Amino acid sequence: MPPRSADPHLHQRIINTAARLLATEGAVSARRLARELGTSTMVVYTHFGGMDELSRQVMRRGFGDFGAELDRGAVTDDAVADWMTYLWSYRRFALREPHLYAVMFGPGLAAFRLGDPADLEAARSTFVSLLRRIHACVNAGRWEVDDVTTAGEAVWSGVHGHTTLEHTGFFGAVGRDPVRSFSEILTRMSIGLGDDAPATARSLSTARRRAVRADRTDAASAR
Repeated sequence: MPPRSADPHLHQRIINTAARLLATEGAVSARRLARELGTSTMVVYTHFGGMDELSRQVMRRGFGDFGAELDRGAVTDDAVADWMTYLWSYRRFALREPHLYAVMFGPGLAAFRLGDPADLEAARSTFVSLLRRIHACVNAGRWEVDDVTTAGEAVWSGVHGHTTLEHTGFFGAVGRDPVRSFSEILTRMSIGLGDDAPATARSLSTARRRAVRADRTDAASAR
């Protein structure tokens, strides 16, 4: 049975299971993974050659899918709505793939950064995509930003914090609506970066409609 090409469905199942175990248990061995899969440890080595490569494949899959989700939105004449659409896509991926997301931004990220430069570039490209959208908002005259990278770090940190709280069930526990909270974060960020409130509200409405359509498309594809 040739490595990696033997059963693509099993290959993906191994990655998904490894991501779940890494996210929930913090580490995973070939034996633990094989037990969860109901296979022998040889299956893991046949597909990946070893656990280090499997860990890298989990990260590659995560950032590859993450980047594709973030770039789903088209570039339009409403740069702020495009930026908000990017961030709704960020939230959608994090909630749809909680285990992958947890692994991608967990302790394994440091080791991933020291590996293949192409892997690091794939991870960085997701942040660069955000910076492009911030630049577009500035160029459109909607925002005034002196340091786009610092603004991007602030935006990323805020959205990451919100999605992390949402993962833990925080909003449900305190009786708050996470969608309303997320909308408020985007609104406050945009106004803080220089936009006026009415324009931000219009952009948010556009981005929300896009997010709803994307959610419906995903739901239909999953049937």
